[in-house]
Amino acid sequence: MHTMFPTIPQDSPEYLGRLVISYSRVYTVVRTRQSYGRPELFIATPEGQDERPYGQWVPAHAIAEPYRTIIHWHPNTEFREDQSSCEALYQSVLQANEVRAQEQAKADQERRERESRCEAFWKEHTPEWAKGYLVAELREDESDIMTDYFAHSVTRRVLLGFSKSDRNNFREMRKLAATFGPTKKLATEGQENRENYTGGSGYYLSGPYRRSGWTIRKESLKYGLPRGSQAVLDFDHWLETASR
Repeated sequence: MHTMFPTIPQDSPEYLGRLVISYSRVYTVVRTRQSYGRPELFIATPEGQDERPYGQWVPAHAIAEPYRTIIHWHPNTEFREDQSSCEALYQSVLQANEVRAQEQAKADQERRERESRCEAFWKEHTPEWAKGYLVAELREDESDIMTDYFAHSVTRRVLLGFSKSDRNNFREMRKLAATFGPTKKLATEGQENRENYTGGSGYYLSGPYRRSGWTIRKESLKYGLPRGSQAVLDFDHWLETASR
């Protein structure tokens, strides 16, 4: 059930057409509305991160005075974009969102199909004796020092091999790291990480930078074969080494 918000008059001189800066990108207030008695603003830009029009609702009180926080009013506080330009930009954002929705639907369908294929692969090729498997993961640092945000994403996962044990064993990780070109250095130079605590990444072998580059870890098969996104790996390396 969607909550309907009464709309602040479109020609509201207080907000409509004002410029907002967020992470150095300039936005324009193109819509206003009331949310539980407090004003919300739809700020939009003709070129977002995907180079298409982008916009979002933000609480008016979250926008600071110029240069106070990461989202703040433009220093030219007297400027107002005309109403027709605001409307045109708002409509362009809606159109871009339609395209994004279509692209996301297609990507979701492709993801489900790939997950299904990978789940079938696990069922066909996992040895009966296997209790775990080792995987090489390529990490990409997504940290933002300016906002004290530290994180990474995994951009590639490669199956290195299966194990007769689900216990972590760094010697085993180093042995299989040596079989895969991008991780060969980890066989001799890899750092052993034991982050077995809340918020940690568990046991894994890594290079000097834990949030970027290749890492090696073991996953348990105690609770069954991988499903969904966890089932998606690059199997080519394992197929090649297993056939030797």
